[in-house]
Amino acid sequence: MGEVIPDMKGVWIAVGSAEHWQLAFDQGGIWGLVESHEPQWKRLTRGDMVFCYAKSPISGLVGYGQVTKTFRQNVPLWPPEVRENKVIWPLRFEFDLIYLVPTPRWKSECVKLAEIPKYRLQSGFIEISDELAARLAERFPQALTLASQTKEQRPPYPAVAGHDEIQAMLLQIGTFQRFIAEKEYPLEKERLDVVWRKVVRSVPTYVFEVQVGGDVYHALGKLKHAHDLWNSRIFLVGDRVTIGNRVDHLLSGTFHEIQPVIQILEVDRVTRLHSLKAELRSMEEELRLT
Repeated sequence: MGEVIPDMKGVWIAVGSAEHWQLAFDQGGIWGLVESHEPQWKRLTRGDMVFCYAKSPISGLVGYGQVTKTFRQNVPLWPPEVRENKVIWPLRFEFDLIYLVPTPRWKSECVKLAEIPKYRLQSGFIEISDELAARLAERFPQALTLASQTKEQRPPYPAVAGHDEIQAMLLQIGTFQRFIAEKEYPLEKERLDVVWRKVVRSVPTYVFEVQVGGDVYHALGKLKHAHDLWNSRIFLVGDRVTIGNRVDHLLSGTFHEIQPVIQILEVDRVTRLHSLKAELRSMEEELRLT
């Protein structure tokens, strides 16, 4: 299983309060360590994987990402530092978020750590094996994104992509564009196929419903509700040859309010965009421009 995370020089678990993790994610992905962790911090390398463990009452992993750079900081960030006007966690690192459990579901959907004794977590920052990291990543609703894989290791998508493949591509495109990308996002009693959010506490900026069969009316209803509730940019993804007439009819009648704002995305355009984004990301990584 170690090959699931191919180029990692280190895989770590960082431990902190839920409040501190929320702030870290809101800041675009930043974490800090105390001076006693300098030996581990000095070993942190661009591309290392970091799992985010939120302490009680969450008591589990809420997400994971890849380290992009390390640096020292003398400016307070977290609430205790601000209150005392003193930097407590000066050894900072930034990371690109790969997956995050939606904040309201941290308690119910976090990944538990039965493999690691609690006393080890008390140190606040520990290294784990690639094999354990792969097992932990598989427990999240979304597998590791292509951001952590080399171009040669990225699995090809089928010529005719199905619902799950299109979802995966949209998630990865969102991640490449530095959004928090999530699938099956809750909308009252419904679930949206894919959403992109700018920061953890924001509402979805982009909402996608994938329609490769099933009820177009229902999909448009969810998109309309998302637009009405959050003013999200809304997209219906599908094959116009298959759904075109039905969609046009509904947008000129029942759902005429969203006709000016909804975008219909052809599946082949999404596939092409994903391929280009993945190629660009690979080139940026090779040139160390990310």
